[in-house]
Amino acid sequence: MFCPQKNSYLQREIPMEPRLINKAVRRAMRKTLIVPDSDLPPARRLESMQPTLFAPWVDITQAHLGYGRPGLRIVARELVSDDPIIQSQAVHTILDKVQETDSALHLLDLNVIYNVVNLVTHTDALIREKSILILTHLSNYYQGKQRIMARPVIIDHFIDILWNDCKEIRYVTALCLKTLARDRCTCEKILQNDRIIETLLRVVCNDHTDIVVYLLNVLRKLMDYDQERPLRANAFQIMWHFMKIHDNRIVVASMECMTQLCKHKVGKKLADQHDMLKEMRMYLLASDVEVMISAAGLLHYLTLTDMSKWRCKQFQWDMIQRLVTLAVASNLPSLQLRCLQVLINLCDCNDIREHIRYIWKDKIQGIKVKTHESWDGYTEFSTFGYETGENYQTMSIEGVETIEEDYGDGVRPVNLTSFWRRIREAKMRLLKIMDTYPYI
Repeated sequence: MFCPQKNSYLQREIPMEPRLINKAVRRAMRKTLIVPDSDLPPARRLESMQPTLFAPWVDITQAHLGYGRPGLRIVARELVSDDPIIQSQAVHTILDKVQETDSALHLLDLNVIYNVVNLVTHTDALIREKSILILTHLSNYYQGKQRIMARPVIIDHFIDILWNDCKEIRYVTALCLKTLARDRCTCEKILQNDRIIETLLRVVCNDHTDIVVYLLNVLRKLMDYDQERPLRANAFQIMWHFMKIHDNRIVVASMECMTQLCKHKVGKKLADQHDMLKEMRMYLLASDVEVMISAAGLLHYLTLTDMSKWRCKQFQWDMIQRLVTLAVASNLPSLQLRCLQVLINLCDCNDIREHIRYIWKDKIQGIKVKTHESWDGYTEFSTFGYETGENYQTMSIEGVETIEEDYGDGVRPVNLTSFWRRIREAKMRLLKIMDTYPYI
């Protein structure tokens, strides 16, 4: 019967619904067990408990084998079974166990990835979905990424899914690609596929919002490795279109992609042709903090050209006032650092440097660089939200790799101390540039 503690089902196939047997056993044992999803009507059922892909007459979320390493070895062999019900039960069992580190590493040693990759093209939509979720969990490990990318055909399978499959499977495929693209070495292997960039750019134009956000994050990682292929595939115009959509998640993701494109000389030239610097003033006044951080990061690369400095001189009062205000009053070190870097870039123009020196020098000198003892918030946004407190050293900060992305892989370790040191160095460098006169 069903064991709630082990989430295991101790029998094989049956001609009736397994939940009915569980209910009969509980009634015979005269044991009261409150199961919210067994009530009629299921008023307390959560939305996440209502899957859109079902398997008939079998409770596939409950395995029929005992766990432990011998049991995992048997379940791994059942992935290649001819019976689709046994395959479904094995896939769901492995999906439960890969969420435990010990079991996931043991399954990697059993080379279960090669069988899971073959199940991505299964005729049953439920098996395809759960197989991709298994790959997503295993790709969080270094060994998992290496063994997944040892089968480059998986990228072709993902491309076919993004073109033809249902939205549930496209969603988990986008999530798996996002997880794989976190590693720079994996991005290099993904880019060996000739269709991946063009496919992602076409799919994001006509897909659901959540899928588009994941795929834009994938494109951001791939563009960080290679900007030439996306620029040839018209990626600049697509990201320019996404920046005007009224959804902050898409705006932030498209700005990050545009930042990677503007690292290339062709991207800078296109930005000057589209007069992006004029449009960026609106994003610096946004109410969402993430939009302002992404806008400051994009301005860091937009203000490197001579044409952009000349264009900024025409509305220097509004933009410089906003940049100085964010650098002085902001409590986010990443936003302060990016705004200071933009001001350093603009100081290459004599007129702007004189404007900053005579009007904003006192405010810039008043920027307070905190110590790590007085820090009261995260440097970046994580899944915990706007969490603050004194226990920041023991909590996960997921977005701190932004500094590494902007300045290369050989940057110093990113921690709170390096943040404050870099802000102090940027402030002193800006004050030194402001007091510099051109050679006559």
